[in-house]
Amino acid sequence: ERRTMASNEHILKASPPGTKVLRFPRLTSAAGNALQTVCALFFASYFFFAPAIGAILAALWWTGLVSGLAIGCAFAGYTLQVILYAPHRNRGWSPHLLLYNPLTDYVLHYYDAVCVREGPEIDPSGRYLFACYPHGVYGVCRAFSGGIKNWGQLYPGITSRWGSFGMAFYIPGVREFSLGAGCLDAGKKTLSQAINKHKQNITLLPGGIDEMQLTDGTSNVTQLVMEDRKGYAKLAIENGCDLVPCLLYTSDAADEEDSVDLGGRRIIKKKNVRRDYTEKK
Repeated sequence: ERRTMASNEHILKASPPGTKVLRFPRLTSAAGNALQTVCALFFASYFFFAPAIGAILAALWWTGLVSGLAIGCAFAGYTLQVILYAPHRNRGWSPHLLLYNPLTDYVLHYYDAVCVREGPEIDPSGRYLFACYPHGVYGVCRAFSGGIKNWGQLYPGITSRWGSFGMAFYIPGVREFSLGAGCLDAGKKTLSQAINKHKQNITLLPGGIDEMQLTDGTSNVTQLVMEDRKGYAKLAIENGCDLVPCLLYTSDAADEEDSVDLGGRRIIKKKNVRRDYTEKK
């Protein structure tokens, strides 16, 4: 507890006035550990939802509990609604289904997360585009933009819609998870409509798949794709949004004396090893 207080103090000391620090320590009880692990696996395993459901249906068919005709009809019905039902190009689903609920807080507990908002609260009546780096392999970064105890305290009165690549809404499992997290198609037309017509804020990962492919968990260098990514900035300017930069990094780095802040002005030290942030075209 003393170490946590000291860490919070040095983060606040090195940050602008009004900075808020939230910590989500690992839960050590049997129930808490089980809950945070299940929530983290659920949040990071959505690419495996479809194979798992397929395996279950195959087992039901193999055992004779469900006929092949019933499975075929269900598959046809699902395919039809994927083609005809496109909420990701309009208002989407409510982000409160998965993103802004306690499930996400438990994900943060699993990762022993530290979440920092630099400076005072921003005006809930404003328009914002949150630009997050780096992309990473999975969409776990979404957890850091959600939760009740996290986002609700860092940015009270503000919610945001994630922009996602269009094909995500045609992949079984990924589609439902993305919609449940409140994601929209990342096309300019859809996002502009969300900002102006539906009065929604937007969150993007500008580095995209190029940045995702640079992920290397064994390296102490995090590479960011920034120089040729101007579309998100143009979107913000054209729609009157303030840009809010976000940087995700290992939570234990926040305990080091030279931790990075969300603006990326300082370096991270992890286990006394310098961690550099570099740009890639």
